[in-house]
Amino acid sequence: MFGLKNNNGGKLHSAVPELCADVARGAISKREFLRTAALLGVAVPSAKAFLASTVGLDGLSLVSPALAQGTPKSGGTLRFATVVQEITDPAIITWIEASDMFRNSLEYLVEVDADNVTKPFLAESWQPNEELTAWRFMLRQGVKWSNGDEFTTDDVEFNFKRWTSPQSKSSLKTTFKTMTGFEKHSPLEFTLHFSAPLLTVPESLYAYNAPMLHRNFDEQGGNWPKNPIGTGPFELTSYAVAQHCNFKRREGYWGKPVYLDGIEYINIGSDYQAQLAALVAGQVDVLYRIGVSELDLVSKLPNVKLLRGPAANTLCIRMKPAEKPFDDIRVRKAVVLAADNQKMLDIAVRGVGVVAENHHVAPFQPEYAKLPPLKRDVAEAKRLLAEAGYKDGIDLELTLGNTQGVWEQDTAQVLQQNLAEAGIRLKLNVIPAAQFWPIWTKVPFGMTYWAHRPLGVMTLDLAYRSGAAWNESGFSDPEFDKALDQAMGLADPKKRAAPIATCEKLLQDACIMVQPYWHDKMTVVANKVQNFRAHPSDYYKMHEVWMS
Repeated sequence: MFGLKNNNGGKLHSAVPELCADVARGAISKREFLRTAALLGVAVPSAKAFLASTVGLDGLSLVSPALAQGTPKSGGTLRFATVVQEITDPAIITWIEASDMFRNSLEYLVEVDADNVTKPFLAESWQPNEELTAWRFMLRQGVKWSNGDEFTTDDVEFNFKRWTSPQSKSSLKTTFKTMTGFEKHSPLEFTLHFSAPLLTVPESLYAYNAPMLHRNFDEQGGNWPKNPIGTGPFELTSYAVAQHCNFKRREGYWGKPVYLDGIEYINIGSDYQAQLAALVAGQVDVLYRIGVSELDLVSKLPNVKLLRGPAANTLCIRMKPAEKPFDDIRVRKAVVLAADNQKMLDIAVRGVGVVAENHHVAPFQPEYAKLPPLKRDVAEAKRLLAEAGYKDGIDLELTLGNTQGVWEQDTAQVLQQNLAEAGIRLKLNVIPAAQFWPIWTKVPFGMTYWAHRPLGVMTLDLAYRSGAAWNESGFSDPEFDKALDQAMGLADPKKRAAPIATCEKLLQDACIMVQPYWHDKMTVVANKVQNFRAHPSDYYKMHEVWMS
């Protein structure tokens, strides 16, 4: 049909023909078509061929790559400036930086590329049933662990059992909470069964804490750096928290040959200016990320490339409704009404991004539903505070950790000025990032950085579903959960937007957060680094990178 094929040659999901018709008449974007078709198991080459023959392929890339110049060559060690964090069990990490280190050795069933298109990796194909309650996967043949073992469904089953066990501390326990069974058909084929439709299964398998661990991981101590078995092209050689994490090219890798001899992750801290100075001095080749304050300097530097693109990276300045004074919605609403999201975008990050709407679904996520614009109302904020018993204003404390840079504190300072106009005296409790993450879900009023997710439903499920592990505000609403469940069963992004609109409005009305903007993804690499592709989720992969 339309020349489209599933990865496994099986029957196309019934939503695919409608997607084809929608993109042909312009009802959905090319990117939305490609994302959704790939999620449903359509082979990406055939989906792109369909687009090329109907509407063309222009404008698909979200994040520009550092394009390779010339013929790739082997050799060289890539030096990466980042924060070298503690890693024990990859399934329970909460920092993306840690995953970018073990991503060189541990691999995932799928990959989500820089255009947010889900592609086969350790799993070579998948196919959902019509109801999206059963997903059948076929693993790639010939994949071997670094200890010589074959990668099989036994390994996959081990990981799913760990993620979903009652004792699990992984956020994936929430993601796969409706899973009812793991059915093994052969060493290379399995089916996941769910009690409710779950559209996001393939995308969720590229969550940064979802790499495949060897089936004997727990038996061997449950500490990956101490027993770093992986299926990937590099192997860990040395690791010291807050210092370095080094890899060398692995002999006998099952996949395509890689070019780099090794990779060194060097802990320079989270100060972007210090990282940039190291790049200029030739001490490192790649920066994890830069902030807006470094843009002017980067534009003047020789021998470096700026990579930039839109992403659903954001700050959530959230309140806990179960704790005073936020148990009074009038106080929460006063905070929201006094906040000026546009000013936080314009001043704190110099307009590098787009304004957000306090519901954590981005306009470039496929199911985004446009709601009436938010209106700031300082007078109403004052009235609500007085009605709540705070006629002379109120003192609040916001805890933050500058986990991604000082632009977080810059944003908080603009908010502080906003709220002062309504009589809200905001104290900023700025603590080191390492101290913030252990308490990020516990403080009554906190500012948290949230990374990009390809689909809005993924973020809503992680952060706002009742009882979710990362539900830092404690928000709970049966109507929200019901609408989210409905969205999870709809493959068509246009249809999914209707229940998502309900979710968005409920979050806005609950006044649990100020979510000021969506921040562009930006990083810098040395000119000699070739074929390095920035990723909206900061998921860096070195399999095809080479040095000129």
